[in-house]
Amino acid sequence: MPPTPSQKRLTLTPKILFYAIFDVVGMFVFATGALWLTQGTNLLLSGFPTSKAEAIAATAAGVFLMFWAATQILRELLLLRRPANKPGESR
Repeated sequence: MPPTPSQKRLTLTPKILFYAIFDVVGMFVFATGALWLTQGTNLLLSGFPTSKAEAIAATAAGVFLMFWAATQILRELLLLRRPANKPGESR
């Protein structure tokens, strides 16, 4: 269904791309920690993590990064969808 003239098409902005990169980094850090916790092997980096504490920290940091990045992406999308104020109008 094509967008109607009143609907604004969302575009990829540099901020959204920036947050998406952080989201991917969070997924990688989460996967690294979770793989070490479940199987005791490293994902790509041969020296990280080396202990259970590092794996738990990596998993928690990955979850935090993914959550933070996703909320920032949603925030930016909502700001893009917000209609602009007309002159003389207040919110």
